[in-house]
Amino acid sequence: MTQPATRTQKHHIGRVIKRQLWVLFILIALAIVIDMVLLHTQLLVAKSLSIGALLSFATQVVFASFIFWHSGYRARQHIVTQLYRGQMVKWLLTIVGFAAIFIMVKPLSAPALFFGFIIMQISHSLLLWKQH
Repeated sequence: MTQPATRTQKHHIGRVIKRQLWVLFILIALAIVIDMVLLHTQLLVAKSLSIGALLSFATQVVFASFIFWHSGYRARQHIVTQLYRGQMVKWLLTIVGFAAIFIMVKPLSAPALFFGFIIMQISHSLLLWKQH
């Protein structure tokens, strides 16, 4: 007989978010060191990478807050609805965030921006995968 899947608790996701904060901090620190020592681009790469990583982190936190708005068996329909809403808001914030960054931040290194965003997405997936 199969058993129902265990529900991910809020504190597990909270731990993943705290770990991702450490990844964010380390990524920004490494970018600053590499930019100052190797590239000498007046922190252009570090700034762009940091902005991309922060955008990814912020959208993940917004998504997590939507998911855990409701809990319990009786709220299952609300949970599914919040999952869809959270995903839509996350994508909307990502698109608006990238548009605002490209419009407002000058000078900008687009490869570093996307690299920071992608690294944070990968780290979030890995941290959640290791959680289970």
